[in-house]
Amino acid sequence: MIAYPRAVLRFLYGVPTLILVTVGIVLLSWIPIRRRGVRLASWFFAWGVRIVMPALGLRFICHDPQIITQHRGLILSNHVSFFDTLVMSYLLPMRYVSKAEVRKWPFIGQIAAATGTMFVDRNDKSKRADVRQQVIASLRQSQYPPIVIFPEGKRNPEDTLLPFRYGVFEIAQETGMPYLLCAIHYEDTASMTWQSHKESVTTSIKRVALRDTSRVWLVPLKVVQPQPGDDPQQLAAEAREIVGEALRQMRSAGQVAAPR
Repeated sequence: MIAYPRAVLRFLYGVPTLILVTVGIVLLSWIPIRRRGVRLASWFFAWGVRIVMPALGLRFICHDPQIITQHRGLILSNHVSFFDTLVMSYLLPMRYVSKAEVRKWPFIGQIAAATGTMFVDRNDKSKRADVRQQVIASLRQSQYPPIVIFPEGKRNPEDTLLPFRYGVFEIAQETGMPYLLCAIHYEDTASMTWQSHKESVTTSIKRVALRDTSRVWLVPLKVVQPQPGDDPQQLAAEAREIVGEALRQMRSAGQVAAPR
């Protein structure tokens, strides 16, 4: 399909769908009913993801979905794009930890707040400590749905991973919670990532709308059960190496790498 007609169709399909999903999530957030211990707004978001992603020209692939759907505790992944939360929520509702600025973003902020996202102000160390305790309390209360954390701390569309921050590994060790390492790989990373703070949101949206349909893989890699004597910094380094090696294999093969 020619790029501009395709972009128009994606816009006509995607924007009304996004508005509908946002309104539905916000309304459902007021209903106290839960399904399998998860608020209805979160289930509605997971359902909405499966509708919105085709509008973005993304075809989701996960060869071992049961590893993710059956996991309890923490899920840790590389952070490539704004769309990573959609990819992570495709199979089931997830809980997230996000930077405080996200709460103010149109649509995304409302969705994040309504689905129970925990916001952290990175400029305030005392508030970061509060969120850490909130994550610990949430994990001790319930391990389902999993809490997704991106240990790089920010988006990184480059070929190499940023260092993994070890705070989440301290949480895993303190709570004794297993964490599932995952890798997200976009076939067309350049189009799905906001490359620079100098780039306008309009330009970014236009690039996504004009691009060809491509694939995105969500790959479960390894479940790690931390032990009391483990060094969180060493756990972070080992996790980074596992995820990095999986990404290298996917890039070199042009497809998803087999989990180890």
